[in-house]
Amino acid sequence: MLNVLVLATAPVWALLTFFYVRDKYDREPRGLLVRVFIYGMAVTLVAAITGVLAINFLGSILNPESLSYLVIENFLIIALVEEGLKYWVVQRQTYNHPAFNEPYDGMIYAVTASLGFAALENILYVAQGGLQVAVLRAVLAVPGHALFAAAMGYYFGRAKFARTAEREAHHLRMALLVPTILHGVYDLLLSTGQSALALGVIPLSIGMWIMALRQVRLSQMRSPFRP
Repeated sequence: MLNVLVLATAPVWALLTFFYVRDKYDREPRGLLVRVFIYGMAVTLVAAITGVLAINFLGSILNPESLSYLVIENFLIIALVEEGLKYWVVQRQTYNHPAFNEPYDGMIYAVTASLGFAALENILYVAQGGLQVAVLRAVLAVPGHALFAAAMGYYFGRAKFARTAEREAHHLRMALLVPTILHGVYDLLLSTGQSALALGVIPLSIGMWIMALRQVRLSQMRSPFRP
């Protein structure tokens, strides 16, 4: 069991550290981050139950090999539900918290919630699949969750410090829409069963890393604590 925990959570701690050390000017209370992480773990169970029920229903009305089935499964049942639950955690636990006082905070909160989600999900998968699954998910699934969350958190940070209610509402919509689209495309490429399409996650992941690092830099530049 200890080996499973180490294998499953190592990429989670590595990514959390990567984003945490980039909070250069006013780091977040660790107690708040722990709470967000635990809530992220908790909603994993909600997503799993919702996903099983929805996929069973979808399979009863559509051919599981059809494109419409794959699109609905990956964009609505998986991506929208999972990103919606992470969105709820960030909005409910952090958006109005006094510690959310600079744009980059949105990114660290969203990444923390998402990696809480990924941690429990990864433990369950690795417990069943062992080392090979652990390696594959460390390279693909866990970084994917962090990168979807980076986009979500960037827009949460833009929303929090928007100058008008209209801009705030726009950025809040983007905080859900962008990671849902990225997540949906990512999962769709992997679920088609075609190797050529599955390889598309490599340039997609590289693109998401480039976007995330740019968003980190922009958020840092907008910090009111920047000297």
